[in-house]
Parts: sequence; structure tokens; C-alpha cells
Amino acid sequence: MKLIPYLSFHGQAEEAMKFYADALNGEVTQLGRYSEAPGMQVPEGFADKVLHGRLQIQDTFLYFSDVDRDVNKGDQVSLTLEFESEEAIDAAFAKLSAGGTVHVPLDKTFWGAKYSKLVDKYGMQWDLNYQY
Repeated sequence: MKLIPYLSFHGQAEEAMKFYADALNGEVTQLGRYSEAPGMQVPEGFADKVLHGRLQIQDTFLYFSDVDRDVNKGDQVSLTLEFESEEAIDAAFAKLSAGGTVHVPLDKTFWGAKYSKLVDKYGMQWDLNYQY
């Protein structure tokens, strides 16, 4: 399993990705826009915003996204867990979601993953992902 910080912005994700790539000698390795998501309800003004971006800094990654909600400085980071099996993500989801709030139910996605976004009972934000 890998642990990856996920940074959320309200319209500045692409700008931030370029800034951190330059500042940390990294490389933007993925940049997907809302308009590229088949069948997804795209928030107004978000077609060209970042749905999911990935910055690689040596053997470390940071994930980025523009979100259609208020973002307060200091709380725009969630932790992404990249799982190696469907059984492992199912088990972690069951435990982490207990007593918490599920924002995106665990399900298969258009990007070839099983995914969920939740806040656990202690207020920690998690993105769970298993690429199948």
C-alpha cells in the first residue's frame, strides 16, 4: 500500500501543480480535466479545471484536484491510500467509514479503479483507490 497526499483547490490546481513541480524539481505526469470524464455532471465553470492531477517528485507523488466546495487553507489535504487488492480496499473502507461520512461511495470508476472518498470519525479525509 502507498500513502499519497491529495491536495484540493478551488480553481488553482493546475497553477499549484506547476508551482510545486518547479519548486521541488518534479514532473506533472497526469493532468485530467472535468470535461474528459464521460457521463460526469461537471460543475459550472469546471470543464477546464483539474479533475485529477499527479506530480512525481523522484519516487514520491502528490495528487491534485479542483473541487466544487469551499476550500479553507490548512484543510485542503486528504490522504490517498493506493491498494494492491480489492479485498484490502473493501476491508479498509468498512473500517474507516464506520462512524464517519462517506462523500463518494466505494465503487468502480470510469478511470479503471475502485474508489471512495470519506472523512473518518476523527475528521481525517481519505481517498481510497485500487487500480484494477
